[in-house]
Amino acid sequence: MNTVKPLLIACAITLLIGCKSYKTTTELQTTFAKEELKDLETIRSFFVKDIMGLKDDNFHFQFRNKVQKLESTGFSSVEPKKIENLFKSVSESTIDEIWETKTHSKSNRNNTEYKYLVPKEGGKYIEFLAKNTKHNLRIKDYYNKVVKSGNFSHFSILSYMEDNKLDFDLANTNIQIVLAIHYITLCHDNNITSNLMN
Repeated sequence: MNTVKPLLIACAITLLIGCKSYKTTTELQTTFAKEELKDLETIRSFFVKDIMGLKDDNFHFQFRNKVQKLESTGFSSVEPKKIENLFKSVSESTIDEIWETKTHSKSNRNNTEYKYLVPKEGGKYIEFLAKNTKHNLRIKDYYNKVVKSGNFSHFSILSYMEDNKLDFDLANTNIQIVLAIHYITLCHDNNITSNLMN
């Protein structure tokens, strides 16, 4: 019995440490199904660890610096294969609740077409964004521009980056999900367009 108690305490601590990085929220739980929530954690984790190269405990303090570096390279530092593998690791039904694909022709003279991602109209991700407008002015602005344009509003994110007041609470899981989806989309689309220009 004496060895069981320390073992139980150790297991409890391990569970707490493991859960610390990803706290589900009311907005997530009331919008997405259980399996979709797991996929969203895969997306969030990929963004934080693979794209940004951050640890959960320094996310808040290192984020601005890392995003500026990502912006300055035009997102080319993220290998297209990594994004491809992420999409393969997430269920198609979750992807369909977040993104839809549009086709764009480069010019009338050139028949080259490419596909890019936009927020799924009427999808759960848009619903999730709408729920977050009540708590955060930046998300409200972002949501309004996304709905109006039918596209991910990169200008809204950039204006946030230039705002030293830091209205985004980067420790908030909802904010991390929004940023993850936004920047994964940019990395995906930038890799497609830059490959076409080569």
